[in-house]
Amino acid sequence: MTVVEIARQAGVSIGTVDRVLHNRGRVSPQTRARILEIIQETGYQPNALARQLKRKQSYRIGLLIPELEKESRYWQLVDNGLARAVSELSAFSFSVERFTFVRPDRVSLSDAFARMVAADCTAWVIAPIMQEETLVLLSEVEDPVPYTFIDSPLPGASPLTTVAQEPFQGGYLAGRMMDLVASGDGTFAVILPYTEAFNLNERARGFSSWFGNRPDSRVIKLVCPEPRMAEATATLERAMEEYPDMRGMFAVSAIGHKIASIVSGHGWRDRVALVGYDLVAENERCLREGTIDCILSQRPEDQGRIALFQIYRHLVYGETSAREVRMPFDVYFKENLP
Repeated sequence: MTVVEIARQAGVSIGTVDRVLHNRGRVSPQTRARILEIIQETGYQPNALARQLKRKQSYRIGLLIPELEKESRYWQLVDNGLARAVSELSAFSFSVERFTFVRPDRVSLSDAFARMVAADCTAWVIAPIMQEETLVLLSEVEDPVPYTFIDSPLPGASPLTTVAQEPFQGGYLAGRMMDLVASGDGTFAVILPYTEAFNLNERARGFSSWFGNRPDSRVIKLVCPEPRMAEATATLERAMEEYPDMRGMFAVSAIGHKIASIVSGHGWRDRVALVGYDLVAENERCLREGTIDCILSQRPEDQGRIALFQIYRHLVYGETSAREVRMPFDVYFKENLP
């Protein structure tokens, strides 16, 4: 039995259990009684070393992440999840220091990484969305602190754990959803805003795999750079002219609402279905309005929260972290939006 399990069984935060264990802070009599009852029933004994660490050490977590206001504020949702975990672990002196970079600028990523290494953090949370560059940077650190990946796996690295979906399956599921909303066989476009991200490329590969054995369908890959939407518009215009049988488009990231704006603005919506990723505010609006047919989402807030809890268990209690925490696939249509 661990503090985490006691908290889960009692339906309270870990910080509340800690306050009861050390008889400090404000806890309602009913909650205190419920926690003490669980402790008595399970024979829980606090770990003396963990208590010593908690009292004498603070934990600064470095967060290597793109700018929060970019990419439809997807990364703000991840950051919100980390902030929530810090609040829940307030008894253990965790803090998060952000080191943001401009995607896909290699110099910006390298600079942010160097600042994080120099900050003397206890552990890192990294969004490894620039695949090759992140691997190189990690390989150049002689003795890296424990680190956790969020949003994407990164083959070739050795994180404490990875908190993310299985991206190939995400793309494959998007293909299945496209079959539900598109009108028959034809050409389907998978749209990538960036080309260097392992998870985005795997989603594209999974989507193509769904249609792989369909002789009357083809999948084309279109790169529509998110920072340059005029270029994205021109790319879609050329594709629609070259492939008059275009039936659907799959946006592999939160860029879906921008693609929806182009599709609707050109009058293609009546013949082109659109499946997107991530339930950011703009995508939710398009789903409600009917300019996007389906959204797959990956619970970014939960990713941030889980990542910090994995680090907490490792640092404070010496527990072995799961190598992977697979996030579920949430599928949203207009009819089942929260």
